[in-house]
Amino acid sequence: MKRYIEKISLGDPESVDMKSSQLDLAWKYVEQKVEAGLIPLGYVMVVRKGKIVLDKHLVNRKAADQGVKIQPNSLFRIASVTKPLTAVLAMKMVEMGNFSLETPVAEYIPAFGQNGKNSVTPRHLLTHTSGLSDYLVAENGRDKPTCIDEVLNRVYEQPLMFKPGTNFTYSTLAFEVIVELAQKTSGISWEQLSKDLLFGPLGMKNSYFNTPKAPTNQAIPLFNRELEADHSPNDSGLELHYHFKFDMGGGNGLSNPLDIATFCQMMLNQGSYNNLQILSPVTVSRMIEPQFQWWEGSNQLNLQEKPDFVSQGLGWMIRNKSHYRGSDLMSPKAFFHGGAYGMRAIVDPEYDLITIFLTSSFHDASYGNNRNRTNYPWLTHHHQMQQTFGNMAYSAIMK
Repeated sequence: MKRYIEKISLGDPESVDMKSSQLDLAWKYVEQKVEAGLIPLGYVMVVRKGKIVLDKHLVNRKAADQGVKIQPNSLFRIASVTKPLTAVLAMKMVEMGNFSLETPVAEYIPAFGQNGKNSVTPRHLLTHTSGLSDYLVAENGRDKPTCIDEVLNRVYEQPLMFKPGTNFTYSTLAFEVIVELAQKTSGISWEQLSKDLLFGPLGMKNSYFNTPKAPTNQAIPLFNRELEADHSPNDSGLELHYHFKFDMGGGNGLSNPLDIATFCQMMLNQGSYNNLQILSPVTVSRMIEPQFQWWEGSNQLNLQEKPDFVSQGLGWMIRNKSHYRGSDLMSPKAFFHGGAYGMRAIVDPEYDLITIFLTSSFHDASYGNNRNRTNYPWLTHHHQMQQTFGNMAYSAIMK
């Protein structure tokens, strides 16, 4: 078993075999994008061999004039980077015997089994292979849901898009079912589970799921294409998913780069951090390997327009033969996740490396909404910046 640094700390790039001049260049690239107003702010962090070798941020002048400042305890809306956090708690439930990845969810939540969902398992939910849509379908003019219970009841009612385990469609709603499954089988609230099993043990003092007590009013706002702050995107029309304001496990979490880096280091350490074992090394290994072999098959790899998320672990995206989201230079062992507001975290065991890119702009609103959502619903300029920054950070590695 490879030995990693147990707790991250500040360090010099050259001491961990990285070239400081190349990291300076990577930061300069992000700095230029912020100053040009292409993103409202930029925060990047690079950790290698447990040492934070790049930790810089900048706020565009127009955003700063609206009172936006980045402090060490600033909270950011991390959108779908919430999913790996949820997945770790789900796997803690598996380790504790609360549920199995292979037992149908309907055995724990009978109402979920409506309309052909009796064979959906937690593994399907965590890998976006359940057949659940990313939207609440067939609403037929119904009023918008007013709480998470209403969201869940509508998920329970809706049919599947395909037979579980046979195809892929990204589903934030699947992770809301995971949250309810964890609460139902443990008898403990999601907020308490997160404090007791994740945020507390890891010392993630600036991280929260979107529970009723979460300090969402302390989060740095999102910005539209004119770099105007929007403090309530769910109610102003920026958010496409009208269930999103209630989501806890699939998105809408709050965190900051240092906390995310801590979480990633725990995964890199095979479940350990600061001499505390959060997950078994065996569990971590299973989370970061592809769950369905057809992802590597010719039907997927030979598509002219490849699916946006073609290979999936348990809550994490996995590098495979055709999927390099985050950096062209990732190793085959890399795993990662991103969020719609412009965040991407990459963890690469081969290089003992963590890279984090963060901004705060809804669905790349700075560029408008002229993307091809049919084939690449999240392929935005955010991703191009993340890819470029990731490449520049990787290329700072000397050995």
